Amino acid sequence: MSLNGFYLLPHPPIIIPEVGKGEEKKISKTINSMHTAGKDISDKKPDTIILITPHGTMFQDAIALSYEDDIAGDLRNFGVPTVSMNLPINKNLTYKIYELASGANIPTVMVTDSLLKNYNTSLYLDHGAMVPLYFVNQYYKNYKLVHITYAPFSDIDLYKFGIAIRKAANETNENIVLIASGDLSHRLKEDGPYDYSPYGEKFDTEFLKYLEKGDMSSIFSMDKKTINNAGECGRRSVAILLGALDDKKFTGTLLSYEGTFGVGYGIMKLNIISDDASKLDQLEALQHAAYEKKKNQSNPYVRLARDSLTTFLTEGKKIKQLPAYVTDEMKNNRRGVFVSLKKHGELRGCIGTIFPTTE
Repeated sequence: MSLNGFYLLPHPPIIIPEVGKGEEKKISKTINSMHTAGKDISDKKPDTIILITPHGTMFQDAIALSYEDDIAGDLRNFGVPTVSMNLPINKNLTYKIYELASGANIPTVMVTDSLLKNYNTSLYLDHGAMVPLYFVNQYYKNYKLVHITYAPFSDIDLYKFGIAIRKAANETNENIVLIASGDLSHRLKEDGPYDYSPYGEKFDTEFLKYLEKGDMSSIFSMDKKTINNAGECGRRSVAILLGALDDKKFTGTLLSYEGTFGVGYGIMKLNIISDDASKLDQLEALQHAAYEKKKNQSNPYVRLARDSLTTFLTEGKKIKQLPAYVTDEMKNNRRGVFVSLKKHGELRGCIGTIFPTTE
């Protein structure tokens, strides 16, 4: 039966009554919709739930797949150690995903307690997984779990990982549900967890609208400034989920959206309409076109810095002849130079001087 359900679910611990202690009533729509999603998943009676979270042990250079017989956790970090879970892991499906992702050159790691000892931690069920599953467990408990923590990869690599999930699921006879766990913008209000940004509401509105329409191209073409200033943790989970829907036409049913506490909580069920051609080539073309546009329209200082680094990294040599776009001001005036390197929006390094230091 393979993949038989797709959901975007938030993970605010405050909606757990033991944590909220009454405050959860301020976001009753979110709670009601989580119950609706839990019942819907119960009706599907999945053998396995695949859950993608931002809050497990995260590696910068590999997607983490939990690989022990079971995984346990509680909400002691939120003052309620009595709310706990211990769930069996579907190791066979987890390993299939690992194999197919590795074959597609998507870096993944099988996370075990012995591996995590090297990082002074151990395998645990995080709140990004526990909160959605709390509502599933109210209605259904007879399932195994595939627990995945995404890495800060490019959208395309995350999408390809989602394709690997779909292929692995298709190789089984299991009934499987996929949950993308993630909150939307954390910058909706001045008193929210992060500084307010007008891009927060813009991100949430556009992101949910495109999901409802099943418009993958628009999702992957969203303005980078909006994304970088939204302060969200769900977009990468959804990028993986969309990869699992690569060869399908779909729409989204928005069950609810609330931003009462300054964080966007969107709950959505994705509905498959029909089979479709793969969208991977189209999305890669969009990504390449956006990069070329950015490269060619950059400020000449930025463009020269980018071209200098690109030439050295790809050809092993420095630029010998100044490009035609270099201005007279750049040739004749000495200035300090500071360069920042970012990878997928994340700062990876920076170096420079305030004043000029060479001829």
